[in-house]
Amino acid sequence: MLLPREVRKKLASLHSTDEGGDSVPCSAEQVPAETVVRGSRQMPPGWEIDHSLGHYLSIRLTPAQVGDWAKQIVVPAWKTLLGCEGFPAQECHQLAFLDIETTGLGATPLFLVGILHIGNHGPHIHQLLARHYAEEPAILAATRQMLDEVQVLVSFNGRSFDVPYLRDRTCYHRMEWSLELERHVDMLHVARRQPDLPVPNHRLVTLESRLCRRRREDDIPGSLIPAAYHRFVDTGESEELATILHHNQVDLLTTMELAARWPEDFSSS
Repeated sequence: MLLPREVRKKLASLHSTDEGGDSVPCSAEQVPAETVVRGSRQMPPGWEIDHSLGHYLSIRLTPAQVGDWAKQIVVPAWKTLLGCEGFPAQECHQLAFLDIETTGLGATPLFLVGILHIGNHGPHIHQLLARHYAEEPAILAATRQMLDEVQVLVSFNGRSFDVPYLRDRTCYHRMEWSLELERHVDMLHVARRQPDLPVPNHRLVTLESRLCRRRREDDIPGSLIPAAYHRFVDTGESEELATILHHNQVDLLTTMELAARWPEDFSSS
């Protein structure tokens, strides 16, 4: 039996509604397929750097070395950002994305600084790793030197966490902190300003899943990173540490992709 037109319209509207009751206007063909990003338990190649304040491990990667998915998103994202008003494209390293990993939320050491920027050979990720607690001063000093070249810094919650943490740990070691940024764009703040964003919260992993259509597998949650690093220092076994490094790399690339998603907000922040 053929149902009345009004009934058929009502049934169609029910099928196009998600669990929260919001209409989903896109067809299945318009929704991009979800990408699965698997964590890595293999340490990337690194080089020991002999700094005036000690040693640390320097790791440099192209996005393609992180994964095919990263190679696919990084080029269009950079092209979008290059079109933003005020984008510092004149020289290398003038724009950088920052993400740090720490041993806690309070006055405890940090052990990893990840920076995504444009170098002489295109975009690359530079990670500075303290292999034990005594190497923290060296990566702090090296980070400050790198950020001195930056005109625009982009982070996710970096205004409240990353940059103050770097400053506080630098001061703890009685080192000079003289970082002066022309602009610091915090993508957490940008995301919170978006009207009617279809997400239950503004955590980076949530935005990555809902907006970038990317899901992580075999990743390490941020809450477990401090304990995993302490185990590495105690045992020297690097599998968990490799997972932390990969987690940091994906965070940087996701922050860059979000910046390219909202170019107008990026330019005005």
